[in-house]
Amino acid sequence: MTGKVFEKPVALMEGNGKLSDWASDIDKEGRDLSNFARDVFESAIKMGLSFIMVDAPVRPDLVTVAQAETQGLRPSMAHVALVDVLGWKWVSTNNGPTLMQFRIMESVAKPDRSEFSDEKIPQIRVLDLVEGRVNVRLFQQNGKQEWVEVEGGGPTEQTEIMVTPVYTARTGFFTARPPLARLAEINMAHWRSQSDQSNIMHHARAPIKYFHGYAAEDIAAFKESPGYAFFSTNEAAKVGVVEHGGEAIGAGRQELKDMEFQMQAAGLQLVISKTGNNTATGDAIDEGKQNSLLSMWADNLKDALEIALGWMVDLGGLGSTSTEVFVNKDFTATALSHLTFEQVGKMFALGAIDAGLYIKEGVRRGILSEDVDPEQVKEDVLADAMGQPEVVDE
Repeated sequence: MTGKVFEKPVALMEGNGKLSDWASDIDKEGRDLSNFARDVFESAIKMGLSFIMVDAPVRPDLVTVAQAETQGLRPSMAHVALVDVLGWKWVSTNNGPTLMQFRIMESVAKPDRSEFSDEKIPQIRVLDLVEGRVNVRLFQQNGKQEWVEVEGGGPTEQTEIMVTPVYTARTGFFTARPPLARLAEINMAHWRSQSDQSNIMHHARAPIKYFHGYAAEDIAAFKESPGYAFFSTNEAAKVGVVEHGGEAIGAGRQELKDMEFQMQAAGLQLVISKTGNNTATGDAIDEGKQNSLLSMWADNLKDALEIALGWMVDLGGLGSTSTEVFVNKDFTATALSHLTFEQVGKMFALGAIDAGLYIKEGVRRGILSEDVDPEQVKEDVLADAMGQPEVVDE
């Protein structure tokens, strides 16, 4: 899903001089805006929520703008994954929720590490909004494993905590759920079923031998290998095998295929456009009216990036520089390309895709005419999926 959005890179819509230069190394760690946005978006898809934080180092009063630029004293973005967020506080104001505190866990180089060591220690960063200014406090553990404040600067120039969320399954302010939980559950069920299938295939391919009429010592000495033979003086003695009937193998194979189809359908739900109750074929297949889940997630990413870039413009004193960015949402046309038309029809019959997209796929593949009736197609597909009634001659 991330790959579909980033088939075309995220980029500023306009060449904005200094902001464009910053975008080529947006986090001051070598990632440009597109690569940074990809990591943020992938994290948001996995967890339902991810964060972009904007920060800027303190610039001494005597440092000029040119000197600050040379020394790299400029704002940058940082990706804060949900697992690194310890908590937050917010209050409701006339303008909506206002973030009052944000606490994150990070790791920093150990101060007294040796020349050849890369040892790191955990650190808690606390951002507080106090009397209209943001304070930053840092906490590290002492020898008694107690968290102590190691740095607590005064108020910064920031008038708000510059953290913006990227939602994919929002449940509230700064809260979300994993949007692919259902797909993960099917994946786990598939793994268990595949394990059972491998086990039963092993037993089916290695049948159990049984001996009738042989002494225990003869059975113990039995060897199965080319060049070996055995005999018995008991005329009723025989050797045979107990083989698996095979019915469960076919049932297990069908179960795996069914779950794979469910996973395909669950994945397609993210990229299929929701066209509402439109009945006109032209409206139903209009690509300009896309509002699939994945495209809405891409919109959320676009909004968050533009908010963060706006903060960078304010901190860097760039005036009215445009912060509009391009995020790709043109991926519906290829969403079903890897499926056969029969599989597309099954998804339509199950309600995974709508009539408009089914017709569009048929037209694109040259199977359906452009003037087909969506309702008639739906009836035909459902009738075929459920099977035609048997006609009995009287």
